[in-house]
Amino acid sequence: MRVCPVNPIPSTPAQPSLGTVLRAHRLAAGLSIEGLAERCGISVRAISDIERDRVRRPQRRTLTVLCDVLDVPDDARRRLVEATSARPAGCEPPDPPRHFTGRSATLGALGDLARRPPGDRQQATVAVVTGPAGVGKTSLAARAATDLAPEFPDGRFFVDLRGMDDVPLPPGEALHLLLRALGVPERRIPAGLDERATAYRSVLCQRRALVVWDNAADEAQARPLLPGAGPGLVLFTSRRRLSGLDAARWLSLEPLPAEESTAMLRAIAAPDAVADPTGWAELARHCGHMPLALRVTGQRLSDEPGLSVGELNRRFTGEQARLTVIDAGAAGIHTALSLSYRRLGVDLRRTFRRLSLMPGPDFGPDPVAVVGDADVEETERRLEALVESGLVAAVPADRYGLHDLVREFAADRMTAEEPATTGPLRTTLMRWWLARTTAAGQHFEPGGPASPTEFPDRTAAAGWLDAERGNWFAALRSAAAEGLHGQVVDTVDALHWFSDSRVHLDVWPEVFRWSADSAARLGDPRTEAVHLNYLSWAQAICQREYARSVATATRALDRAVRAGDPAQQGWALLYAASGHTGLGEHAAALRHRQRAWVMLRRAADPEGLPQAMASLGSSLLALGRPTEALRVHERTRRLLRDPRHPIAAFARASTDALTCRRIGDDLAALGRWPECVAVRREAVAGLRASAMPAIEALALVELVEALRRTGATRPAPAYLARAIGLADDCDDPDLARRAGDLLAELSGAG
Repeated sequence: MRVCPVNPIPSTPAQPSLGTVLRAHRLAAGLSIEGLAERCGISVRAISDIERDRVRRPQRRTLTVLCDVLDVPDDARRRLVEATSARPAGCEPPDPPRHFTGRSATLGALGDLARRPPGDRQQATVAVVTGPAGVGKTSLAARAATDLAPEFPDGRFFVDLRGMDDVPLPPGEALHLLLRALGVPERRIPAGLDERATAYRSVLCQRRALVVWDNAADEAQARPLLPGAGPGLVLFTSRRRLSGLDAARWLSLEPLPAEESTAMLRAIAAPDAVADPTGWAELARHCGHMPLALRVTGQRLSDEPGLSVGELNRRFTGEQARLTVIDAGAAGIHTALSLSYRRLGVDLRRTFRRLSLMPGPDFGPDPVAVVGDADVEETERRLEALVESGLVAAVPADRYGLHDLVREFAADRMTAEEPATTGPLRTTLMRWWLARTTAAGQHFEPGGPASPTEFPDRTAAAGWLDAERGNWFAALRSAAAEGLHGQVVDTVDALHWFSDSRVHLDVWPEVFRWSADSAARLGDPRTEAVHLNYLSWAQAICQREYARSVATATRALDRAVRAGDPAQQGWALLYAASGHTGLGEHAAALRHRQRAWVMLRRAADPEGLPQAMASLGSSLLALGRPTEALRVHERTRRLLRDPRHPIAAFARASTDALTCRRIGDDLAALGRWPECVAVRREAVAGLRASAMPAIEALALVELVEALRRTGATRPAPAYLARAIGLADDCDDPDLARRAGDLLAELSGAG
């Protein structure tokens, strides 16, 4: 049962509603709704909505026709027209902006809340729309107020709480404005905040009304504005999350999707213009897909006929900061962000602007503490406060991020307020990333880390490297550009073995190019050979640029010969062979691998020797010699499983799994399918244990293809489902499609 506050204040003296008056006149005329509809040409539904007060302000023409047919006296007619034309002063919802675009999901959620039957709740519904400056919260509220008008026959009210002003609107004054708009006489509005809040809840108790409290500063301002019981909807918008409010539905706004962003920009700028769609999409991207930036930029194009999309894009890619290009000296994104920034305390401002030093798109509290003046615990508290302020986004897994335009604003504040510390802090942070990345990567080296690191084991190190990829990649790029060649080489050396477990990532060609360039600048031919070999691997395996891979491996071989290093000569020959294999030059690949086997055996390289043997067998298979290939691969597996062979555990396990996969290929070529199934199962298990998801996905598909040959396909759907998931995670649509087609074939056959 809904309970209203005691001593409710009447919204107006007992005046009958428009619907009550019209219904009385209709009954006095002896007409049914259907009869009235027939006489005046207005639909039965429209008349019914007016009489039930679902429509409080019908069009003047509609009201005139009804009054004429019902012969309403002139004085009564005049009062009805005046009453329906009047609007409460100061609280009218603004019209939604022209060219409002998107937000269908959020508008749909608000519509669902508005249409919930009153019996479903005792408390009025409260929704909070949050998001950063410029994301379009007020525009969304105005659009919702217009779209949902039929749901709120008792009115729609809109109050700007001025949350970004130096002195936001006090909640008592906000309640005074709304109570006046709700029709409460001035003399009946209490003086105290608590009494006004009680009066506000009393008035809303039986009203199906929409109240928008726009631009709330914080929970202290918003809490007295919460409704009590009633059938209405109260909507707050705020840059802050207002997470302290109870029983609210939170709706978070993000920048628009690229397609909607581009459509909005074109509609504002030049609805009829014919231009390169790519240019419009690029311009929308420069605006960060933020509605305010899109409106400002679109309006500039509309107002300045000589300004083209191409010219604006050139300005964005020039030396000017994006915010300068967008705002062009007018109030815009920079002004909006400044309002949020100046409301922060001194410590939060410092932390916020130093977030611009983070090299990647998201981050945890540890690196922020490195460039801050607080420990990790206090830094995390500050980050949470910045999330609450709407300037920083919370990212899943306890991480944080900045929208591109917010990052540029933070960098602007950093340059303006801490010019002397910006460079040193950036260097300190970059060195921290390189050291931490090196410590994590060492867990994947054959011998493991030489001394304890921040990571307890390989799993923890892998998790950190995966989560922080954007940061360590950007830090490496900066270090290479700034000439920190020794640090670049050391860090990439540590990442080399990790790259084998993340073959699907597209970062390795650039990472190894940077390290090869740094090694060349250090003037050490052996180090240069090592990193050219890494680069050759990435070019063949990640980019499938086989001719370039051969050329790079040839350079590596030259440097290794100069250095007198047989192991690196062997590896260079192996990588050159991979390139030749990709080019279909299997005889050349075989010759290179035979030479590599000799060099790596001479060097007693414990990891390289089984690699050379296994790849030599693959060349034999490619040349149509599966029996010889099988013999070589089985010999390789025996070597790997010989405890006397001095190879590190991780390298032993991963190379064994890859060798099992090669044996499966040999057995498939020989038509020995039951044996092929068994060894491919071994390969899948080993690849999974070694955390090599891209190759495991391929091995699972190969296992199912072998199972089809034996007719034992019962486990195949589960294998293929995992393969599809892994392929999707590794961004390999071709393999996912191959697995999906195979699954469809098996389902059809079943």
